[in-house]
Amino acid sequence: MLLFVTAMITLSCLPVSVFSDPGPRDALLYRVDIYLPPKEGRDETADIQQIKETVKGLTDIKVLFSFKELGNPRIILVLDVEKACSWPQLTGFLFSKGYEFSVTSLYSCEDFAKELGLNLPKDMWSSSFESHDLLMDRKIFPVGDLSTLEYNEMLKWTFAGDVALNISGQEQACFRTLAEYPVELMYFGPVRQQGIEVMEENLHGPKYFHNTVTRIENLYSYPGGCQK
Repeated sequence: MLLFVTAMITLSCLPVSVFSDPGPRDALLYRVDIYLPPKEGRDETADIQQIKETVKGLTDIKVLFSFKELGNPRIILVLDVEKACSWPQLTGFLFSKGYEFSVTSLYSCEDFAKELGLNLPKDMWSSSFESHDLLMDRKIFPVGDLSTLEYNEMLKWTFAGDVALNISGQEQACFRTLAEYPVELMYFGPVRQQGIEVMEENLHGPKYFHNTVTRIENLYSYPGGCQK
C-alpha cells in the first residue's frame, strides 16, 4: 500500500533540496504514484479523467511521462518540478480527493552512467511513446558481498545491455531512484520482438538484479477497452 505524503509538503513552500539528496544530482525529477483505493460508489474512470485534467493543467511542473497500470487503479507520473512551491497544485488536489500517493526523487540514467565513467549514445533514451502496449521494468541491484568495483562493473554491464537494446530499435526511458544503495533503475517503454530477443540474450549474462515488470498504458489513452 502506498504511503501518504505528509501534509507539510502540500501546505508549505519548501526548497527543492528538502525533497532530495543534497548532492550535485538533478533534484528536479520525481516519480509520483497515485493509488485510488476501492470505495463504494467510486467511479474509477471519472476519477482518472479528473486526474488527467489536473495533471494537464499544472504550471511550473513539466509532465515527462504519465501512465496507468493495467488492471489496477494506479497512476504513475514522472515530473520535472521547476519550482517546489508548485507542488500544492497536485498534492492539494490528491489530498482533497482522499487518494493515496507517494513521491520518489529521481535522476536520469544518462547522468548516472556518466558517474560510472560511461558515455552513452546521444538520444539513447526516449522522451515519449506512441505505443499503447508498454512495460515498466524496475531493476534493483543488491549489494551482497560485491566490492565497489564489482558492483560498478555490474551496473556498467547493465548499461551495455541497454545500448544493445537501443541498437536493436528498442525504445526506452530510464531513471535511477535517488538513493545510495541498493541501486534501483526504472525503465519505461514498448517491447518489440527484436528487443525481446536482445533481452533474452542479456538474461543469460552475469546479471545480479531483481526485476519487476508491470504492464502500463499511456494515461492519455485511458480509458481503454470497450466503451459504451
